[in-house]
Amino acid sequence: MKFVHVSDTHLGCQIPVEYGEIRKYDFLNSFKQVIEFAIKEKVDFIIHSGDFFDDYFRIDSKYLLEILDILFKLKDNKIPLIFIRGNHDTKGLRQNVLEILKRLDLVYEANIKEPFIYKDVYIYGISEPSNLSYEQLRAYYKKNLSNLKFENNGYTIFMFHGAINIFPESILEGYSKEPRILSPEDFPKANYYAFGHFHKKHLEKHDNIIFALPGSTERTEISKDEENIKKGFFYVRDDNIEFKELNVRPIYIYEDIINNDYGLNKLKNDIYSKSKEAIIKIKVRYKKDYYINIKNLLENLIESGYLILDDSYSLDEEIKLNNEVITIDNIIDSSFFVNDKEEVIKMFNYIKELFEEMYSGKNSDLDRIRETIFKQLIK
Repeated sequence: MKFVHVSDTHLGCQIPVEYGEIRKYDFLNSFKQVIEFAIKEKVDFIIHSGDFFDDYFRIDSKYLLEILDILFKLKDNKIPLIFIRGNHDTKGLRQNVLEILKRLDLVYEANIKEPFIYKDVYIYGISEPSNLSYEQLRAYYKKNLSNLKFENNGYTIFMFHGAINIFPESILEGYSKEPRILSPEDFPKANYYAFGHFHKKHLEKHDNIIFALPGSTERTEISKDEENIKKGFFYVRDDNIEFKELNVRPIYIYEDIINNDYGLNKLKNDIYSKSKEAIIKIKVRYKKDYYINIKNLLENLIESGYLILDDSYSLDEEIKLNNEVITIDNIIDSSFFVNDKEEVIKMFNYIKELFEEMYSGKNSDLDRIRETIFKQLIK
């Protein structure tokens, strides 16, 4: 038995939006690497535990056509891809695209009643519904999973877009009210539990039962927390499980206080030593006298091909309240509604998307998609 376990590919994601066109192809490239590996290793199947797409951004027809090309190659090699829907897969266009992929037999959606069977492997899963959240969602999962038993004599895989509460705090930190965190006892008995939603990888084994969370295949936020996290997927060969790292775009977070020429030169030398392939976020506080110098430096870096995100601000913008110093960053970071600036951007783009056309493809691209689908259907 050989299979690939991947999750949270977030196809179409354009974070950060300043380099959205580059980033959406970064996500596609990561997905392509997974598929090419599966074909090269001649795996039996691929399982995907949710968030196939990213629901904050539109998918144009050219991009969709490239996804189709990748999946048709997988189909031509007779490798099935079995998936469940995550919270990003349940809205509007994403639902429709997944239905098209299903009808073309490019992907197969797992469920809790009828398994996808490969030889003596039985694959089940539960997709996230589109109309529930928080406690309603938790109740939905508990109701549908309680007293569920799988009647088979083979190897059982169960997919869930979430995690279990025995995972370490480093994985679940900040998600105390997350409805997608259940206890191991909530799940039906299986040999391999394929989790998703959380973007850091983790693997546990208890009494020969595997609890696997591959994490995301790309970074959906540009943060210190994500800076050194490896992205990839699990490759399972019988009892051997190996994490395969993907070649993804590096990120670098530069943090400092600039109040003299030494600090300015240090910033300049440090950034010029980095690869132009990296996304570099500049998080510096500076004396207002250095504003022009810093802005000119960042503009020159961008003009010379560096991917710069300017998250700097003046020390004079700090607000004193109740004898405490509260910075703009702290206000955003401690917000009840969002965790960081990237989340603000994602929320903004989701709202913006609702007021735009559902589809942005050109007619020529749409015709090519129709032609590609038609040719496959009449084979």
